[in-house]
Amino acid sequence: MKKEEQIRKGSFLPYGDNIRVLLSHAQLTSSNHKVLLNKKGIFLGDYDKNVTIPTYMKLLLDPSEFQEMVEMQSFKEDKEKYRTLKLPWNTDVDLLKSIPENFNINKLVNESTSYKPTYKVIGSPKFKRIDGNPNKIELEFKIERENNTKGWDERKTQHSGSLTLEKTEKGDIQLITTKTHTAKETDELGEKILKALKGHFKEKKFISKEDDFERILFNHFTNKNRINFLFGLTSSFGPLEFEKLTDLSVSPDEVEKPPAEFREFLNGINNLKIHGTELQTHILIAKSEFHDKLVFSSVTLRYRFRTSEGDGFCTVELAFSDYEDRQKKDAEFQFYIQSVVPDKAFRQSANKQKIRKIVNIAIDEEKRYLYELYKN
Repeated sequence: MKKEEQIRKGSFLPYGDNIRVLLSHAQLTSSNHKVLLNKKGIFLGDYDKNVTIPTYMKLLLDPSEFQEMVEMQSFKEDKEKYRTLKLPWNTDVDLLKSIPENFNINKLVNESTSYKPTYKVIGSPKFKRIDGNPNKIELEFKIERENNTKGWDERKTQHSGSLTLEKTEKGDIQLITTKTHTAKETDELGEKILKALKGHFKEKKFISKEDDFERILFNHFTNKNRINFLFGLTSSFGPLEFEKLTDLSVSPDEVEKPPAEFREFLNGINNLKIHGTELQTHILIAKSEFHDKLVFSSVTLRYRFRTSEGDGFCTVELAFSDYEDRQKKDAEFQFYIQSVVPDKAFRQSANKQKIRKIVNIAIDEEKRYLYELYKN
Protein backbone atom coordinates (compact mmCIF):
# COMPACT_ATOMS: atom_id res chain seq x y z
CA MET A 1 0.00 0.00 0.00
CA LYS A 2 1.34 3.42 -0.91
CA LYS A 3 2.01 5.86 1.91
CA GLU A 4 -0.47 8.40 0.55
CA GLU A 5 -3.14 5.67 0.63
CA GLN A 6 -2.26 4.95 4.25
CA ILE A 7 -2.78 8.64 5.00
CA ARG A 8 -6.18 8.67 3.30
CA LYS A 9 -7.23 5.61 5.29
CA GLY A 10 -6.55 7.50 8.49
CA SER A 11 -3.47 5.75 9.84
CA PHE A 12 -1.49 8.74 11.12
CA LEU A 13 0.49 11.81 10.21
CA PRO A 14 3.93 11.81 11.82
CA TYR A 15 4.95 14.39 14.40
CA GLY A 16 7.64 14.78 17.03
CA ASP A 17 10.21 11.98 16.95
CA ASN A 18 8.59 10.37 13.90
CA ILE A 19 9.32 13.57 11.96
CA ARG A 20 12.95 13.31 13.07
CA VAL A 21 13.17 9.76 11.61
CA LEU A 22 11.91 10.94 8.23
CA LEU A 23 13.92 14.16 7.94
CA SER A 24 17.17 12.59 9.15
CA HIS A 25 17.57 10.55 5.96
CA ALA A 26 20.75 11.44 4.10
CA GLN A 27 18.72 11.71 0.88
CA LEU A 28 17.00 14.82 2.24
CA THR A 29 19.40 17.75 2.25
CA SER A 30 19.36 21.02 4.16
CA SER A 31 18.13 22.64 0.93
CA ASN A 32 15.14 20.29 0.91
CA HIS A 33 14.41 21.24 4.53
CA LYS A 34 14.60 24.92 3.61
CA VAL A 35 12.08 24.50 0.77
CA LEU A 36 9.66 22.62 3.02
CA LEU A 37 9.87 25.16 5.84
CA ASN A 38 9.62 28.17 3.54
CA LYS A 39 6.44 26.73 2.01
CA LYS A 40 5.05 26.64 5.52
CA GLY A 41 5.92 30.31 5.95
CA ILE A 42 8.87 29.67 8.26
CA PHE A 43 12.18 31.38 7.49
CA LEU A 44 15.33 30.71 9.52
CA GLY A 45 18.73 32.34 9.63
CA ASP A 46 20.42 28.93 9.56
CA TYR A 47 19.14 25.86 7.69
CA ASP A 48 21.59 23.34 9.12
CA LYS A 49 19.84 20.04 9.94
CA ASN A 50 20.63 20.60 13.63
CA VAL A 51 18.31 23.63 13.40
CA THR A 52 15.68 22.55 10.87
CA ILE A 53 14.86 19.13 12.35
CA PRO A 54 14.12 20.39 15.91
CA THR A 55 12.01 23.17 14.33
CA TYR A 56 9.99 20.69 12.29
CA MET A 57 9.53 18.39 15.32
CA LYS A 58 7.44 21.13 16.93
CA LEU A 59 5.11 21.43 13.93
CA LEU A 60 2.11 19.56 12.60
CA LEU A 61 2.03 18.41 8.97
CA ASP A 62 -0.87 18.27 6.60
CA PRO A 63 -1.08 15.24 4.22
CA SER A 64 0.34 17.14 1.21
CA GLU A 65 3.43 18.26 3.19
CA PHE A 66 4.06 14.73 4.41
CA GLN A 67 3.68 13.34 0.89
CA GLU A 68 6.13 15.92 -0.47
CA MET A 69 8.74 14.75 2.08
CA VAL A 70 8.24 11.13 1.06
CA GLU A 71 8.46 11.95 -2.65
CA MET A 72 11.66 13.99 -2.17
CA GLN A 73 13.26 11.00 -0.47
CA SER A 74 11.95 8.43 -2.95
CA PHE A 75 13.04 10.45 -5.98
CA LYS A 76 16.61 10.55 -4.67
CA GLU A 77 16.65 6.81 -3.81
CA ASP A 78 15.02 5.36 -6.92
CA LYS A 79 17.44 6.28 -9.68
CA GLU A 80 16.68 4.15 -12.72
CA LYS A 81 19.76 2.19 -13.80
CA TYR A 82 20.07 0.92 -17.37
CA ARG A 83 21.77 -2.24 -18.64
CA THR A 84 21.75 -3.63 -22.17
CA LEU A 85 21.96 -7.27 -23.29
CA LYS A 86 22.04 -8.78 -26.77
CA LEU A 87 20.84 -12.15 -28.07
CA PRO A 88 21.04 -13.72 -31.58
CA TRP A 89 17.48 -14.17 -32.88
CA ASN A 90 16.52 -16.95 -35.31
CA THR A 91 12.90 -16.16 -36.13
CA ASP A 92 10.69 -13.49 -37.66
CA VAL A 93 7.85 -14.23 -35.23
CA ASP A 94 5.98 -11.25 -33.79
CA LEU A 95 7.83 -10.40 -30.55
CA LEU A 96 4.66 -10.26 -28.47
CA LYS A 97 3.78 -13.78 -29.66
CA SER A 98 7.23 -15.01 -28.62
CA ILE A 99 6.32 -14.48 -24.95
CA PRO A 100 4.81 -17.57 -23.21
CA GLU A 101 1.00 -17.47 -23.19
CA ASN A 102 0.91 -18.27 -19.47
CA PHE A 103 3.63 -15.75 -18.57
CA ASN A 104 3.03 -14.66 -14.95
CA ILE A 105 5.54 -12.68 -12.88
CA ASN A 106 3.84 -13.45 -9.55
CA LYS A 107 4.06 -17.18 -10.24
CA LEU A 108 7.69 -16.78 -11.30
CA VAL A 109 8.57 -15.07 -7.99
CA ASN A 110 6.81 -17.72 -5.90
CA GLU A 111 8.38 -20.65 -7.77
CA SER A 112 11.93 -19.25 -7.79
CA THR A 113 12.42 -19.30 -4.01
CA SER A 114 11.84 -21.89 -1.30
CA TYR A 115 11.18 -19.14 1.23
CA LYS A 116 8.82 -16.20 1.37
CA PRO A 117 10.43 -13.31 -0.55
CA THR A 118 10.73 -9.87 1.07
CA TYR A 119 8.75 -8.27 -1.74
CA LYS A 120 5.64 -8.80 -3.84
CA VAL A 121 4.78 -7.77 -7.39
CA ILE A 122 1.99 -5.21 -7.59
CA GLY A 123 -0.77 -6.25 -9.98
CA SER A 124 -0.23 -8.59 -12.95
CA PRO A 125 2.13 -6.78 -15.36
CA LYS A 126 2.25 -7.97 -18.98
CA PHE A 127 4.40 -7.29 -22.03
CA LYS A 128 2.92 -4.76 -24.48
CA ARG A 129 3.95 -3.25 -27.80
CA ILE A 130 5.64 0.15 -27.82
CA ASP A 131 3.80 2.52 -30.17
CA GLY A 132 2.20 -0.46 -31.91
CA ASN A 133 5.62 -1.68 -33.15
CA PRO A 134 5.66 -5.52 -33.54
CA ASN A 135 9.47 -5.44 -33.21
CA LYS A 136 9.57 -3.63 -29.86
CA ILE A 137 7.79 -4.68 -26.66
CA GLU A 138 8.07 -3.63 -23.02
CA LEU A 139 7.28 -5.04 -19.60
CA GLU A 140 6.98 -2.52 -16.76
CA PHE A 141 6.64 -3.81 -13.21
CA LYS A 142 6.55 -2.50 -9.68
CA ILE A 143 7.25 -4.27 -6.41
CA GLU A 144 6.45 -3.52 -2.80
CA ARG A 145 9.35 -4.33 -0.51
CA GLU A 146 9.05 -4.89 3.22
CA ASN A 147 11.99 -4.48 5.60
CA ASN A 148 11.26 -4.66 9.32
CA THR A 149 14.79 -3.56 10.23
CA LYS A 150 14.10 -0.06 8.89
CA GLY A 151 12.37 2.91 10.47
CA TRP A 152 8.57 3.21 10.38
CA ASP A 153 8.69 5.27 7.17
CA GLU A 154 10.82 2.76 5.24
CA ARG A 155 9.28 -0.59 6.16
CA LYS A 156 7.20 -0.70 2.98
CA THR A 157 8.64 0.90 -0.12
CA GLN A 158 7.83 0.61 -3.81
CA HIS A 159 10.38 0.18 -6.58
CA SER A 160 10.01 -0.12 -10.34
CA GLY A 161 11.77 -1.98 -13.11
CA SER A 162 11.29 -2.79 -16.78
CA LEU A 163 12.44 -4.94 -19.68
CA THR A 164 12.39 -3.75 -23.29
CA LEU A 165 12.89 -6.28 -26.10
CA GLU A 166 13.72 -4.89 -29.53
CA LYS A 167 14.38 -6.90 -32.69
CA THR A 168 16.96 -5.31 -35.00
CA GLU A 169 18.37 -6.35 -38.37
CA LYS A 170 22.01 -5.25 -38.26
CA GLY A 171 23.74 -8.12 -40.05
CA ASP A 172 22.31 -11.11 -38.21
CA ILE A 173 18.98 -10.44 -36.55
CA GLN A 174 19.59 -9.43 -32.93
CA LEU A 175 17.28 -9.19 -29.94
CA ILE A 176 18.34 -6.17 -27.89
CA THR A 177 17.15 -6.27 -24.29
CA THR A 178 17.28 -3.19 -22.08
CA LYS A 179 16.83 -3.86 -18.36
CA THR A 180 16.12 -1.09 -15.86
CA HIS A 181 15.95 -1.34 -12.09
CA THR A 182 15.70 0.96 -9.09
CA ALA A 183 16.57 -1.48 -6.29
CA LYS A 184 18.42 -4.74 -5.74
CA GLU A 185 15.12 -6.64 -5.76
CA THR A 186 13.94 -5.22 -9.10
CA ASP A 187 17.37 -6.08 -10.55
CA GLU A 188 17.04 -9.67 -9.30
CA LEU A 189 13.47 -9.94 -10.58
CA GLY A 190 14.58 -8.73 -14.00
CA GLU A 191 17.22 -11.49 -14.05
CA LYS A 192 14.61 -14.13 -13.12
CA ILE A 193 12.40 -12.98 -15.99
CA LEU A 194 15.32 -13.05 -18.46
CA LYS A 195 16.28 -16.57 -17.36
CA ALA A 196 12.70 -17.81 -17.82
CA LEU A 197 12.41 -16.15 -21.24
CA LYS A 198 15.75 -17.57 -22.39
CA GLY A 199 14.60 -21.10 -21.51
CA HIS A 200 11.34 -20.57 -23.40
CA PHE A 201 13.11 -19.10 -26.44
CA LYS A 202 15.41 -22.13 -26.63
CA GLU A 203 12.51 -24.54 -26.27
CA LYS A 204 10.70 -22.82 -29.16
CA LYS A 205 13.96 -22.67 -31.20
CA PHE A 206 13.81 -18.86 -31.41
CA ILE A 207 17.48 -19.01 -30.32
CA SER A 208 20.10 -21.77 -30.47
CA LYS A 209 20.72 -23.99 -27.43
CA GLU A 210 24.23 -22.62 -26.95
CA ASP A 211 23.17 -18.97 -27.15
CA ASP A 212 23.18 -16.70 -24.13
CA PHE A 213 22.66 -13.00 -23.48
CA GLU A 214 25.71 -10.93 -24.32
CA ARG A 215 26.29 -8.27 -21.68
CA ILE A 216 28.64 -5.29 -21.58
CA LEU A 217 31.21 -6.46 -19.01
CA PHE A 218 34.34 -4.93 -17.53
CA ASN A 219 36.58 -7.71 -18.88
CA HIS A 220 35.30 -7.23 -22.44
CA PHE A 221 37.77 -4.35 -22.82
CA THR A 222 41.48 -3.69 -22.56
CA ASN A 223 42.33 -0.82 -20.20
CA LYS A 224 42.80 1.52 -23.13
CA ASN A 225 39.61 0.51 -24.93
CA ARG A 226 37.57 0.72 -21.73
CA ILE A 227 38.65 4.34 -21.45
CA ASN A 228 37.82 4.86 -25.13
CA PHE A 229 34.39 3.31 -24.52
CA LEU A 230 33.63 5.52 -21.51
CA PHE A 231 35.00 8.68 -23.07
CA GLY A 232 33.27 7.98 -26.36
CA LEU A 233 30.24 9.35 -24.54
CA THR A 234 31.98 12.71 -24.02
CA SER A 235 30.62 13.81 -27.37
CA SER A 236 27.37 15.23 -28.69
CA PHE A 237 24.71 12.82 -29.99
CA GLY A 238 20.95 12.83 -30.38
CA PRO A 239 19.42 15.47 -28.07
CA LEU A 240 22.59 15.67 -25.94
CA GLU A 241 25.50 18.10 -26.13
CA PHE A 242 28.45 17.20 -23.89
CA GLU A 243 29.40 19.93 -21.40
CA LYS A 244 32.03 18.55 -19.03
CA LEU A 245 33.36 15.62 -17.04
CA THR A 246 32.83 16.13 -13.30
CA ASP A 247 33.86 12.84 -11.62
CA LEU A 248 35.94 9.78 -12.40
CA SER A 249 37.22 6.69 -10.59
CA VAL A 250 40.71 5.49 -11.46
CA SER A 251 43.08 2.84 -10.11
CA PRO A 252 46.47 1.44 -11.15
CA ASP A 253 46.47 -1.78 -13.16
CA GLU A 254 47.26 -4.85 -11.02
CA VAL A 255 49.89 -6.11 -13.47
CA GLU A 256 51.11 -3.10 -15.43
CA LYS A 257 53.33 -0.61 -13.62
CA PRO A 258 51.77 2.85 -13.45
CA PRO A 259 53.55 5.66 -15.30
CA ALA A 260 56.53 7.12 -13.45
CA GLU A 261 54.68 10.45 -13.12
CA PHE A 262 51.97 8.73 -11.04
CA ARG A 263 53.82 5.86 -9.37
CA GLU A 264 54.27 7.57 -6.01
CA PHE A 265 50.86 9.26 -6.23
CA LEU A 266 49.02 5.96 -6.87
CA ASN A 267 51.12 3.82 -4.52
CA GLY A 268 48.83 1.93 -2.10
CA ILE A 269 45.65 3.21 -3.75
CA ASN A 270 43.03 0.66 -4.84
CA ASN A 271 40.56 3.16 -6.22
CA LEU A 272 40.75 6.94 -6.43
CA LYS A 273 37.66 9.10 -6.93
CA ILE A 274 38.39 12.47 -8.49
CA HIS A 275 35.90 15.34 -8.49
CA GLY A 276 36.40 18.58 -10.38
CA THR A 277 35.37 20.73 -13.31
CA GLU A 278 36.24 19.86 -16.89
CA LEU A 279 38.29 16.81 -15.89
CA GLN A 280 38.52 15.84 -19.57
CA THR A 281 41.63 18.03 -19.73
CA HIS A 282 43.29 16.27 -16.74
CA ILE A 283 46.66 14.68 -17.51
CA LEU A 284 45.28 11.20 -16.68
CA ILE A 285 42.92 11.52 -19.63
CA ALA A 286 44.74 13.88 -21.95
CA LYS A 287 47.84 11.65 -22.23
CA SER A 288 46.71 8.49 -24.06
CA GLU A 289 50.06 6.78 -23.48
CA PHE A 290 48.99 6.27 -19.84
CA HIS A 291 45.72 4.55 -20.69
CA ASP A 292 46.93 0.95 -20.96
CA LYS A 293 48.30 1.09 -17.40
CA LEU A 294 45.31 2.71 -15.67
CA VAL A 295 41.86 1.34 -14.89
CA PHE A 296 38.87 3.67 -15.20
CA SER A 297 35.72 2.17 -13.64
CA SER A 298 33.27 5.09 -13.67
CA VAL A 299 32.79 8.60 -15.01
CA THR A 300 30.14 11.26 -14.40
CA LEU A 301 29.23 13.53 -17.29
CA ARG A 302 27.17 16.69 -17.61
CA TYR A 303 25.17 17.25 -20.80
CA ARG A 304 22.98 19.98 -22.17
CA PHE A 305 19.76 18.50 -23.56
CA ARG A 306 17.30 19.86 -26.11
CA THR A 307 14.03 17.91 -26.27
CA SER A 308 10.38 18.37 -27.16
CA GLU A 309 9.79 18.79 -23.41
CA GLY A 310 12.25 21.67 -23.19
CA ASP A 311 15.96 22.39 -22.78
CA GLY A 312 18.24 22.11 -19.77
CA PHE A 313 21.10 20.16 -18.19
CA CYS A 314 21.45 16.60 -16.91
CA THR A 315 24.15 14.69 -15.05
CA VAL A 316 24.77 11.02 -15.88
CA GLU A 317 26.97 8.41 -14.17
CA LEU A 318 28.46 5.59 -16.31
CA ALA A 319 29.93 2.79 -14.23
CA PHE A 320 31.15 -0.77 -13.84
CA SER A 321 29.88 -0.63 -10.27
CA ASP A 322 30.75 -4.15 -9.15
CA TYR A 323 34.37 -3.64 -10.19
CA GLU A 324 34.52 -0.35 -8.35
CA ASP A 325 33.03 -1.87 -5.17
CA ARG A 326 34.32 -5.46 -5.21
CA GLN A 327 36.96 -5.66 -7.97
CA LYS A 328 34.78 -8.08 -9.98
CA LYS A 329 36.29 -8.62 -13.43
CA ASP A 330 32.89 -9.56 -14.87
CA ALA A 331 31.18 -6.42 -13.53
CA GLU A 332 28.31 -5.34 -15.78
CA PHE A 333 28.16 -1.83 -17.20
CA GLN A 334 25.23 0.37 -16.21
CA PHE A 335 24.32 4.03 -16.28
CA TYR A 336 21.84 6.24 -14.54
CA ILE A 337 20.77 9.86 -14.62
CA GLN A 338 21.67 11.62 -11.39
CA SER A 339 19.74 14.80 -12.09
CA VAL A 340 17.63 16.61 -14.69
CA VAL A 341 17.41 20.41 -14.43
CA PRO A 342 15.24 22.12 -17.07
CA ASP A 343 16.04 25.71 -17.98
CA LYS A 344 14.05 28.33 -16.09
CA ALA A 345 11.70 28.89 -19.03
CA PHE A 346 10.65 25.20 -18.99
CA ARG A 347 10.57 24.39 -15.26
CA GLN A 348 6.80 24.69 -14.92
CA SER A 349 5.92 22.80 -18.10
CA ALA A 350 8.67 20.19 -18.57
CA ASN A 351 7.87 16.56 -17.78
CA LYS A 352 11.07 15.29 -16.16
CA GLN A 353 10.09 11.63 -16.56
CA LYS A 354 9.71 12.09 -20.32
CA ILE A 355 13.04 13.91 -20.48
CA ARG A 356 14.72 11.09 -18.57
CA LYS A 357 13.30 8.54 -21.00
CA ILE A 358 14.51 10.54 -24.04
CA VAL A 359 18.00 10.90 -22.52
CA ASN A 360 18.13 7.23 -21.50
CA ILE A 361 17.25 6.04 -25.00
CA ALA A 362 19.90 8.32 -26.57
CA ILE A 363 22.67 7.12 -24.22
CA ASP A 364 21.60 3.49 -24.58
CA GLU A 365 21.86 3.62 -28.38
CA GLU A 366 25.23 5.43 -28.31
CA LYS A 367 26.74 3.02 -25.79
CA ARG A 368 25.71 0.03 -27.93
CA TYR A 369 27.54 1.56 -30.89
CA LEU A 370 30.65 2.26 -28.78
CA TYR A 371 30.63 -1.26 -27.32
CA GLU A 372 30.76 -2.82 -30.79
CA LEU A 373 33.59 -0.42 -31.64
CA TYR A 374 35.81 -1.07 -28.64
CA LYS A 375 35.07 -4.54 -27.20
CA ASN A 376 37.84 -7.18 -27.32
